[in-house]
Amino acid sequence: MPSSPRRGPAGDSRHVLILGARAPASLEWARAFHAAGWRVTVADSLAWPVARASRAAAGYARLPEPRAHPARWLEAVRRTVIELGIDLALPTCEEAFYLASGRDALPCQVIVERFELLHQLHHKHRFAMMTAGWTAPAPETRLLESPEAVMSMRRAAPAWVFKPAYSRFASRALLRPSASRLERIRPTAAQPWVAQRYVPGREHCSYSLLANGRLTAHACYHPRYRAGRGSGVWFEPTDPAPVRAFVEQFGAATGYSGQVGFDFIETPDGACRVLECNPRATSGVHLFAEQPLLLVDALLGAPPESGVLSPSGGPKMLGLAMLLFAAPRHGLSRSFWRDFSAAGDVLLRPGDAAPLAAQFAGLLEISARALLRRRGLLSAATADIEWNGQPRNDAG
Repeated sequence: MPSSPRRGPAGDSRHVLILGARAPASLEWARAFHAAGWRVTVADSLAWPVARASRAAAGYARLPEPRAHPARWLEAVRRTVIELGIDLALPTCEEAFYLASGRDALPCQVIVERFELLHQLHHKHRFAMMTAGWTAPAPETRLLESPEAVMSMRRAAPAWVFKPAYSRFASRALLRPSASRLERIRPTAAQPWVAQRYVPGREHCSYSLLANGRLTAHACYHPRYRAGRGSGVWFEPTDPAPVRAFVEQFGAATGYSGQVGFDFIETPDGACRVLECNPRATSGVHLFAEQPLLLVDALLGAPPESGVLSPSGGPKMLGLAMLLFAAPRHGLSRSFWRDFSAAGDVLLRPGDAAPLAAQFAGLLEISARALLRRRGLLSAATADIEWNGQPRNDAG
């Protein structure tokens, strides 16, 4: 059934606050809630995030940077909720950790898991240990808390992948490195790394919605093209049975509510191994673009009559990112341009074209931050919202 927003005492539609407005996933959610009859406000610490330009957004709230000012950020969110009469707060990026640390202080429904569970899922070694014995367990994963622990693996390094325990988008990952490259890794107990045994195969990424452990929506996709070795920018729908079975097992074991994504490797024999967890929105939400009302229902815990909501339509892409990051590497291939033509740009929607142009303003703002803060472009895009294991009292 179509989603019908609840009405307040004055008969107005319910009001949702969507955080992480820089993310295309935030734009997808803004459009979905708008289609379902909700009033939408988006929020971020950037001045010109892409979702701000959407016709689906009735308002924009500029917030402090959560990583630098977690207490100020949480207070700004609380004040926004009160002043605007927000009924529901939804994070889409790693601000979810800061929101979870203070969710009980917000006088509205907050769709984010408890902080302790998010921490366990985000820490790559703790998550790998959790999956032992599951349908698609993680490959062997070792915790590295000192340079000596790293160097003890130098001879075996070509059979392993090394990455920070707290990281995203393959940030700083070393894939089957030489012994000399390992010398750059200087982990500590506070900022550990992990070594995960390399498994060859085809990569899949999942995106799911759960309500008290029950799966309400599920998508899986192959990120054929990427921004470097990081996040995907072209999303081909797939559906390996072990992936869905894993997500259902995860829900039963944790009672999880909200958005969650996983990265998997499918081996030639059809088995799958989970690599890591992203306890937030991921690009898989774009595969539900043609079903906005059902998507909102699934987030709120009501699956469609047919059961778990599944994607409809073909592949999706971030068109500008395809041109900036994938075309330089694949642009001489005809198949690349066929894939480019076959996919729908997630920013472009009939009657809501402004985000397509607004992405350039956002790119300029992030580029300026990259220059001022001496970071790479991809790192600068998330540096102010990342959570890297700092104590909870420093996260909110």
